[in-house]
Amino acid sequence: MLARERFLLPAWRKVGWKDLSSECLAAHFDFKRALADMLVSPPGKPQYVGHLAAFMRATAVQRDIDQRILVPSLRTALPLAERRLVFNDIELLYASHTADGPPQRSEASPWHDLVNEAQVVLSSLPSAMPGGADQLEAT
Repeated sequence: MLARERFLLPAWRKVGWKDLSSECLAAHFDFKRALADMLVSPPGKPQYVGHLAAFMRATAVQRDIDQRILVPSLRTALPLAERRLVFNDIELLYASHTADGPPQRSEASPWHDLVNEAQVVLSSLPSAMPGGADQLEAT
């Protein structure tokens, strides 16, 4: 997910979204929505289990589309030199993870950026959650 956010989607943006199917964008929207729902329903809330299941489904669908459509179609959309740079950056991202798994959550973690982005989106939509942006701060 981080590779898509940090490298693949910016690469597509650079080539003007050339040949990117609406299926890819719809899956990305669903993933972002599921992430936002997770942020407003912390563990212990009645809707948490449903939001967790929806997030897991959205993540699986997004991963499938990334592997089946997004990454392979970059071969035709990006020149070879740019493709090499993008995939080198992805390799460096994966190399930054230790054998014990992803880095621990911290302010410097790339996951923190993804969560911050979801928080920004949610804070601009106060009707998306009871209590508006104040509720998000409490989570």
